[in-house]
Amino acid sequence: MAAVVCAFGGLAAPAVVAEEPYDGHIQCETEGDPKTCRIDLWLTRGYRAFSQCQVCHGLDGTGSTIGPSLLEKLGGEIGRARFMEVVANGYQGQIGVMPPWKENPNVMRYVDQLYAYLKARADKVLPAGKIKRYDR
Repeated sequence: MAAVVCAFGGLAAPAVVAEEPYDGHIQCETEGDPKTCRIDLWLTRGYRAFSQCQVCHGLDGTGSTIGPSLLEKLGGEIGRARFMEVVANGYQGQIGVMPPWKENPNVMRYVDQLYAYLKARADKVLPAGKIKRYDR
C-alpha cells in the first residue's frame, strides 16, 4: 500500500495501488453460471476499440486462422510494453502481418483501455461475449 501526500505536507489515508489495469472497472455477480459481469465506461471504451481487432483475432480474442490468440499472448507471453509497441507499430509474423495502428485514433486514443480489456479476458476475470455496462 502506498501513502498519498497532501498538499499541506501531511499524510492522507493510504491509497490502494491497483495490481491489474482492470481493477475497479468490473463488477461480477458471485453466483450463477455463466458468470455475469458489467464494466464501466472506461473499460467499455477498450471493449469497443477491440472491434478493430476482431476481424483477425476473433470475436472473443482467442485467435483465428489470420491472427493469434491475444488472450494467450497477454496471459504470459508478452507484457504491457510489448503490447503497446506492437499495436502502434505493427508486427510481421510467420503467417501474416499486423498493420500499425498508430495513425488510427479509434484505437490509439483507447489503447490503455484496450489493453485492460484484453488483460481481463486473458486473466479470466471477464467472460467472453457481449458485456453490459454499469454507470458509477
